[in-house]
Amino acid sequence: MSLAALVVVALLQPGAPGDKAAKPAANPTASPTAKKSEPREIRTEPPPAGKIDGPGPLDEPRKMAEAYLNALAGKGTDESRDLLLGGATLTARDFNIPNWRIVSRDEARVEERSIFGAMKAMWMLDKVGAEALNMIVVKEDDSLALTQEQAAKMLGPTQEASFKFQQDFPLFSYVARVGKDVFWHPDNPWRREAKKLGKEGNYKLEFHRFMVEEREQGKQSRLWPLRVLRVTSAKYDSGWKILPASDWDPNY
Repeated sequence: MSLAALVVVALLQPGAPGDKAAKPAANPTASPTAKKSEPREIRTEPPPAGKIDGPGPLDEPRKMAEAYLNALAGKGTDESRDLLLGGATLTARDFNIPNWRIVSRDEARVEERSIFGAMKAMWMLDKVGAEALNMIVVKEDDSLALTQEQAAKMLGPTQEASFKFQQDFPLFSYVARVGKDVFWHPDNPWRREAKKLGKEGNYKLEFHRFMVEEREQGKQSRLWPLRVLRVTSAKYDSGWKILPASDWDPNY
């Protein structure tokens, strides 16, 4: 479970006899009248881009998207499932759709930034997240109960680091899934991919999002995003890949 999910669960949990509330660390230098800063808003959408109705031009990203969709619909080869970033998991190999139609796509998003800067920002977010987790100490048979103020104090540095990451590297941080549980997962495929870029120079990340509709008789149609990307550096070229969903959650 992610830090954010853990804190939310704790906040929603009603107090019960014997519950022990987590005590925030004392700060002798803090002023009792210090003004509280407003929490930063963490985005879950990619940076803004224009919209194109329909599938748009028959470029490489569209060809990759259609090859992958055909594989899911049983009209193409299963090899196209391997277009997933990090490779196809067992869940991904078993997933099928009845049909598909590309309703729209976004205009291309392209970001060129420092590899070292992006990796440092991701490392800093990992660091403050780990430090926040270290503040949670729960003994056996005890329940974790946090006040809103305690939760805000724990999550504040993590939110600040997430916000800065998104401000400085908006597309890189989106593909890393900042703001989602999967960001913290050790098997997050973007973490492995980013390490292949090297440490010097800039990366170039190109990102295309397609909105796909599938219809099944007797059921409501489903609209979900299919994301195609390519990242390159002086030492590495990922080729065109599909950013995988998490258990096929459209909100991933």
